Amino acid sequence: MSGPILAGKKAGKRLAEALREITGFYAVTEVRITPARYGNGTVHCAMALASNRREIPLPGAVRKEVVDLLNSAFPGADWSRAQDYNVTAGVLSEHVVRLPACLRGDAR
Repeated sequence: MSGPILAGKKAGKRLAEALREITGFYAVTEVRITPARYGNGTVHCAMALASNRREIPLPGAVRKEVVDLLNSAFPGADWSRAQDYNVTAGVLSEHVVRLPACLRGDAR
């Protein structure tokens, strides 16, 4: 993916409602989908966060529904890379891990 992908206003609202329905009563604010090698294939791990920044449990079937929902909503995304979906803004972007300054040699 070259940059963030924005869901349209209606699509973003439908995604937020679907995520709320899938996870129960939780207001989901962020979802991270991360590919992981498993045997000879790849599985996708999912983590969801509520508005209080607490992790929302995603048991197997729920995890699969969340992954499938976002995958179908953003077919142009590079799902071989970790992706973050900001539910409030309706934006999917590649998850980037930034090295701390001390590991980049910037810290004194």
